[in-house]
Amino acid sequence: MLPPPQTQPSQPAQPVGLYADAMVYDTLHTPGTAEEIDSIARITNRCVRTKNRQKNQRWLEPACGSGRCIRTAAARGVRTTGFDLEVPMIQYANARLARAGLADLGRAVVADMRTVVDDGAIEPGSFDAAFNTINSFRHLMSDRDVLAHLDQIARALRPGGVYIVGLSTCAYGLEFPTEDVWIANRGRLAVTQTVQFIPPTGPAGGARIERVHSHLTITKPNSTEHRDSSYALRTYSLDQWLDLIARSPMGLHKTADHDGDLCDPSESGYRLYVLGNT
Repeated sequence: MLPPPQTQPSQPAQPVGLYADAMVYDTLHTPGTAEEIDSIARITNRCVRTKNRQKNQRWLEPACGSGRCIRTAAARGVRTTGFDLEVPMIQYANARLARAGLADLGRAVVADMRTVVDDGAIEPGSFDAAFNTINSFRHLMSDRDVLAHLDQIARALRPGGVYIVGLSTCAYGLEFPTEDVWIANRGRLAVTQTVQFIPPTGPAGGARIERVHSHLTITKPNSTEHRDSSYALRTYSLDQWLDLIARSPMGLHKTADHDGDLCDPSESGYRLYVLGNT
C-alpha cells in the first residue's frame, strides 16, 4: 500500500490523500480485483510445488492495503493473510472480512515488509504462495530493504512455494510523463483519481525515482472534496531487477503477463515475476 502524504505539524491530522482513507482507497481499487485474483490463481495452479499444490493453499499478501484481495480470495475458499503498516487499513480490512463472514478464511495484521517474520507477525514456513502486485513492491526504496523483504518472504514460504511480484520495469531516458484517470462508485460515493507519472529523467526525478502526483475528487450526496498528494516509487531496469533477484535468497522461476499467462520478461512494462526459494 502507498504511504500517506505528510501533513503540517501545526494542523490537526486528517486524511488528505488516497492512502489515508481506507473507504476511498477500497472504493477506487476494488473494481478489477476478481480478475487480479484470477491471475494469481492461474499462476499458483501452475507453479506452486508444495504439498498443498492442488487444494487448501494458503496465501500471503504483503502491502495488502484495505484487504480487497484478501476478501476476494477468501470468498473463493483460499485461506489468505495480508499485512500492512497502516493501522486504519488493517482495521478496515478485518471489519470488512468479519461483515462478510470471512474472518475464518481471511485476516490482516500490522507488520513491516522488511521484518514481518522476525517480528512474529506471521509464522515461517506456513504459506504456499505470496503475492504483491501493481507496483507496491516499488515502495521499498533501497537494495537493502528489498533484500530484507525477500529474505522474510523466502522464510514465510513452504518448500515449493512461490512469490508473485507485479512490477513495471523502465527504459531509462526513453519514457515520457503519462497520465491515468480512474473512476469508481460505491452507493452514493463517487471517486475519481487523476494520476501523473513523472519518469526518472527530469530535474525533479533522479536516477532511480519516479514521481507520482495524485488528484482525488470525492463526491458525496452533499459535498465534493479534492485531495492532492505526491509520492515516489523506486525504478528498475530489467537488468537491475534481475541482478537484485540474483543477490536474494530467491530465484526467478517464471514470468507472466497481467492475465497470468506465462511470457518472457520485458525490458519495459508490467510483468508478474514468479520467484521461488533457490
